[in-house]
Amino acid sequence: MDLLIKNIKQLVSPMGSKPKKGKEMGRLSIKEHCDILVRNSVIEEVGYNLELPLDFEGHVVVADNLVATPGFIDPHTHIPFYGFRHDEFFMRQAGMDYMAIMKKGGGIVNTTKAVRKASLHDLIEFNLKFAGEMFRKGVVAFEGKSGYGLDTESEIKQLKALEKIEEQGYQKVVKTFLGPHALAPEYEDYESYLNMILEEMLPAVKKAFPNDMFADIFTEEGVFTLQQSKRYLEKAQKLGFKIRLHADEIKDIGGTTLAAELNANSADHLICIQDKSISKLSTSKTIATLLPGTSFFLGKSFAPARKLIDEGVAVALASDFNPGSCTINDPTVIAHLASSKLKMTPEEILTAMTLNAAAAVSLEKDWGTLEAGKYAGIILWEIPDYRFIPYFPSHQMIHTVISPKKALRVKACV
Repeated sequence: MDLLIKNIKQLVSPMGSKPKKGKEMGRLSIKEHCDILVRNSVIEEVGYNLELPLDFEGHVVVADNLVATPGFIDPHTHIPFYGFRHDEFFMRQAGMDYMAIMKKGGGIVNTTKAVRKASLHDLIEFNLKFAGEMFRKGVVAFEGKSGYGLDTESEIKQLKALEKIEEQGYQKVVKTFLGPHALAPEYEDYESYLNMILEEMLPAVKKAFPNDMFADIFTEEGVFTLQQSKRYLEKAQKLGFKIRLHADEIKDIGGTTLAAELNANSADHLICIQDKSISKLSTSKTIATLLPGTSFFLGKSFAPARKLIDEGVAVALASDFNPGSCTINDPTVIAHLASSKLKMTPEEILTAMTLNAAAAVSLEKDWGTLEAGKYAGIILWEIPDYRFIPYFPSHQMIHTVISPKKALRVKACV
């Protein structure tokens, strides 16, 4: 794909190929009336009054009234899932807690039953439409994970579905194995289930998917302990997985500290993170991936983003899109919540949803900024200023979404 985008009203982007920490998150490159030249789906040049190359065979986009930002990277979703759990949503509104819902057959195991019954084709078709929705909303790359199969065959089926979604869709898709997400229904205790994962499931997944992939675990009181998480993550690293954690969502039991000690790419949720864990995170390479949509959807408290950033932590933002605890997949809604509830600035939000989000899933060398050498993941917005992104959520503000695989004129498709 070759493109020349001419006379962009305002181009706004973080810069570089490393995550930004603390105050650096608020520093963006802002250019006016500039151009972007894309050759073979890669940004070749960002500059002024760029001329068409002699061998140019692509398209010219006149962007006189448009704002350009990097495309969004969503570093935490639970795609692919199957079926919905709307009954649980209303149970929760009536005052039932998670354990009570579980006793009525709800929770993660509800989705597990549906995923196990679904064919690979079912999973692909069901989730391709969500990936398409996200692309039209500006998401050019996203992370998806297993964790609803909870047996070897079904977990691998989920990961194969992610491969096919990437092949058939428009986005880069990062795969994560999350076998230790919940207790599989045929097991009585977490220890025996984890032993099976370590001995059977983890090696089988690595054999089926030998290239780069993440391993994740739900480290939480009442789920997988800190000691169990450490055993799992160290085994995953030995097998060649990159690692990340669900941590400190309900209680800080040391999940974030473990993530930092093991150089995990990210620790995700962090609603209940304590000061000592923030301090550990600030001196590490681990990114804090925050999920304000989940807090909003569940009516819970929000992660302490302001304290994390002020203490020098690299923060990313993600949707946590899933059928049980967050059905929101609109990045502008996540941006709005980051502003209104997490008290992040527009500049910090854009960094957190582009470069830092890319770094959370090891894409920062190729994605997340608008500069030469990066893939052409670009959003062109019909807005007066980039600060409208968190200010004006859910409205149709996007003119065009550009990825290495496709340039989609969004408004022409409404």
